Amino acid sequence: MAEEHRQMDGEKLAARIDALSPRRLAILTGAFLIALSALFIFEMNEKAKLRQTETELRLAQAASDGAAALNIAIMTGSPVRETMESLRPGGYTAQFHLSSSGDILTADGRTDLIDIPAGAIRALDIDGETRARLDLPGGDVALSWRRLDNGDAFLVAAPARDMFDRSRVWVLYAVIMGAITLVIASLMAAFIRQSRAAQSAAHALSTLTDFNAALSGGRCSPWFYDKKDRTVHLTKAFLQPLGLSSRDRKFTMREISALVHPQDLRTALAVISGEPSGVAEGVVRVREPGGGWSRSYFRTAPDATRFSRAGVAFDLVGAPHLAPGAAIAETRLRDAIESIPEAFVLWDAHGKLAIWNKRFAAIFKISAKVLKPGLEIDDVVTCAGVAGDVLAAHFGPLEDKQEENVEVALPGTRWAHVSRRRTAEGGYVVVATNVTDLKRRAWAQKKKERELQHTVEDLEKSRKELSEALRKYEYEKYRAEEASRSKSEFLANMSHELRTPLNAINGFSELMQSELYGPLGDDKYKEYVTDILSSGRHLLELIDDILDMSKIEAGRLKLEPGRIELEKILNECVRLVAKRAADAGVKLTASIGHAPAVWADQRAVKQVVLNVLSNALKFTPKGGEVTLTAEADLDGVTVIVADSGTGIERSKLIKLGAPFELSDSQFARSGGGSGIGLALSKALMDMQGGILALASQPGKGTVACATFPRRKEAKVRLPQFVRKEAHVLTGRDKAPAQIVATQAAE
Repeated sequence: MAEEHRQMDGEKLAARIDALSPRRLAILTGAFLIALSALFIFEMNEKAKLRQTETELRLAQAASDGAAALNIAIMTGSPVRETMESLRPGGYTAQFHLSSSGDILTADGRTDLIDIPAGAIRALDIDGETRARLDLPGGDVALSWRRLDNGDAFLVAAPARDMFDRSRVWVLYAVIMGAITLVIASLMAAFIRQSRAAQSAAHALSTLTDFNAALSGGRCSPWFYDKKDRTVHLTKAFLQPLGLSSRDRKFTMREISALVHPQDLRTALAVISGEPSGVAEGVVRVREPGGGWSRSYFRTAPDATRFSRAGVAFDLVGAPHLAPGAAIAETRLRDAIESIPEAFVLWDAHGKLAIWNKRFAAIFKISAKVLKPGLEIDDVVTCAGVAGDVLAAHFGPLEDKQEENVEVALPGTRWAHVSRRRTAEGGYVVVATNVTDLKRRAWAQKKKERELQHTVEDLEKSRKELSEALRKYEYEKYRAEEASRSKSEFLANMSHELRTPLNAINGFSELMQSELYGPLGDDKYKEYVTDILSSGRHLLELIDDILDMSKIEAGRLKLEPGRIELEKILNECVRLVAKRAADAGVKLTASIGHAPAVWADQRAVKQVVLNVLSNALKFTPKGGEVTLTAEADLDGVTVIVADSGTGIERSKLIKLGAPFELSDSQFARSGGGSGIGLALSKALMDMQGGILALASQPGKGTVACATFPRRKEAKVRLPQFVRKEAHVLTGRDKAPAQIVATQAAE
């Protein structure tokens, strides 16, 4: 029974290794690569479409922004070419200023790559559609245009495939697909080598198990002679049936002499030890424990020497008259039948049981003591412990057929392929091959194919959802940008509209205040005129700030940085706000001597300093003090404005810097302000590579720091004394210099 279990374990191991089919793995891997390729193709098409959509949207936005800028330039008399140069949207784009008849007045950008014939431009429906696509020799070109207020038109053109001419989408996916294929191929090669090695080992183990079982069933044993110790080794398969031992053991020559019949001793010694030589086989009688004699057959190679001898021993019990050659042939036949991995049974021409192996008996749980040659099929079915109907239907002799091949379900959820064929003498041979693992692998393959199909469907659904979300995102982004652009245009237009009457109000107020054409009369009129002029100037400053802010947001404010004398600008700012400080009852102190030159825009520096000083004066109560100092290091100069006002809480500092954002304090609201000053100053400092920061404590006052670079592209930082407490407004998504300052401050 132990041998039977070991044999079945070897068969299961071999079956599990056979289940690792390289062909099936290759099929599944191929299906995976095909599905992955299809997914990549879908993604490439979607990305190509997204690039085309992005080009069309950017061109539409550039045309709209350019038309608005050209309208302002034509209205103010600014050079059109300079305005067009400032409007370049980037990439491989070209811009054209067209007359009302379609002639090109001005061109800018990559006109060397985008050469649009004049006839094609005239053929466009300028008054109708706002975009088109032309098929030119160099490739498709996308166009977008807008009519100007004077009847001209502004047109923007770019390659329709991608205005930035980025690398083809398929290049990245081809590299990824190649890498994945290479890795999978390497893993498959290693797996196939390992599988084949394991398969060879498993089959070797199965063969060895079957060989041992065959030796045990055939009551034979290999023997080995050790000349040095003069011992011979025999296995229990030969010894146990004779009652000599239940395990493998070694016998000395003295023990062999005691066991062998005296008349056969010479033959036994000659075959085993080679002395005397020349004898290679012979029948030897061996003493049994009960006193009887058992016939055995010993054999070795004819060319065996005395120094290296081995052979085989057969037990001839049950065949007292059988010749040694016939016994050997029968033993070999039985060993061969037992060693095959399939269940085997042979019926003679009369339908009687002739030969079978242990696998056949194990399938139907038939005891080895019950099966005997000569039994009919009904008798064998009666002896079967399980599945007698299967045995009768598929393992017995055929009645009217020459052969049969069928798959049969066996007990224990096993399957076998049963083959029945007629023999030459008229009997039938039945061979049953275990195909359980093949069936399970087929079922598993179908299950995996279904799972793979579901996975592909889920991926396709996810891709469609992602594509729809991306399209919605692009649409919402376009709407937000359009809203921001419209807001900026509205502010710019309203600012220009308000400046015209306000300039007249301020001009007439100044004339009335100077009494150029005669006295006003009552003193109240003078007071009212002064209030009108003060309010008008304040409102004009707010409108100028709004106009500058809208230009910055629209990207149309252009600075001209250079080397400027900071000390001169600071003195001018002090003089401009000195009267306001005196009127407010605030002491203004300036200590700016020997302030070094900086690299910045003169107008922007003056505007930032005036905004910071104005805020300090505005929010400092009567009797307070505002100081202006400058501190320099190797890379930058920091203008420091400190006041003794009420101060701002740390949690409210983070809100400052956004347009129209004010502190929540009642004093700040009473001081008046639109919240544009700090936002405008922040934007101007960002554009110049500087830092704008605030530090404040409630009840103690506020310190504002504006740091300007001393050289072009210098990395500036705040002074050491204010880094820990300062809240940096600039550099949140801008240049590296500001990022360094922010990290140092935090």
